[in-house]
Amino acid sequence: MKTTAVVLKLVAFVAITTLAGAFVAVTAGNLRFGPSTGYSAVFSSATGVENGSEVRIAGVPVGSVTGVHLDGDGHAVVDFDVRTTNTLMDGTRAVIRYKNLIGDRFVELLDGPGEMGQLPAGGTIPETQTTPALDMDQVVNGFRPLLQGLNPDQANRISASLVQVLNGQEAAVSDLVEQMGTLTNSLADRDQVIGEIINNFSNVLQVINARADQFDGLITGLTTLVRDLSADSGRISSSLTQINGLTGALGGIVTDARPALAGSVTGLQQLTGNLQRNTTTLDVILNRLPETYRLIGRASGYGSFVNFFVCGLAIKYGPGARDRTPMFTAPTARCQP
Repeated sequence: MKTTAVVLKLVAFVAITTLAGAFVAVTAGNLRFGPSTGYSAVFSSATGVENGSEVRIAGVPVGSVTGVHLDGDGHAVVDFDVRTTNTLMDGTRAVIRYKNLIGDRFVELLDGPGEMGQLPAGGTIPETQTTPALDMDQVVNGFRPLLQGLNPDQANRISASLVQVLNGQEAAVSDLVEQMGTLTNSLADRDQVIGEIINNFSNVLQVINARADQFDGLITGLTTLVRDLSADSGRISSSLTQINGLTGALGGIVTDARPALAGSVTGLQQLTGNLQRNTTTLDVILNRLPETYRLIGRASGYGSFVNFFVCGLAIKYGPGARDRTPMFTAPTARCQP
């Protein structure tokens, strides 16, 4: 009986150990059971992808990588199986992503845009629809000065965040790095101008510091102005409304007076033309005006009336040239020629 009990315990132990080992093997080896369909995907780089790497759709494992090799053009071809219940389309995209920080990767399948047909069994996803994994070595090397000042736990958290944020954004990161390089080169080419700007800014700050009291007064005055404007916001708003009405009224006046203004402009143009053609006559008149004004002043110099002295008098009594009386003249000196 004792021997039978020992044998039963041994058999139970071996069975449990075998099941546990099989479970570990299935889990570690990413083994899948059930019918599956084989496909391929072409990548510019498949670094880190190996046999047994997971294939996921929407984060759920649906298959595994069965092989990695090079084609005739030097591109990496990744062969993988997907459960038959999961259908791939012609526009399906394949992206290699980081699984963890030790370098393991997996292939994620994404839906493409628009309506498209089903990808046949054994079909290949072209390179135009694939994205290689982000090269974390280049990214981490770029952050080396920052990581040197961090402890290992902080560095690991930063690296994990970089993997999560930048994974699948290789094109954007590459473009960003290129643009940053262009920016730094442009800044380097203009280092003299930048230095002059900094020097001028330093001079401005020195002047402001030297006149700190006046600057404080200016700030205080601006504060008071803003406060007063805020207190009078109602009247200012009313004034703006009235100004708006005034603008409308002036617009109406201008609209009504536009025909008359057009006629006045035309008449002014004619007047200036006439003056231009008779500049000689106008010059003679302007030269004689001072003497004429002097004589007129003498005639009205005795009061608020015009004083005339009659030197001669003749009365015309008919339409003919001789139908008038003889000229009666005064013999005074002022009437002599």
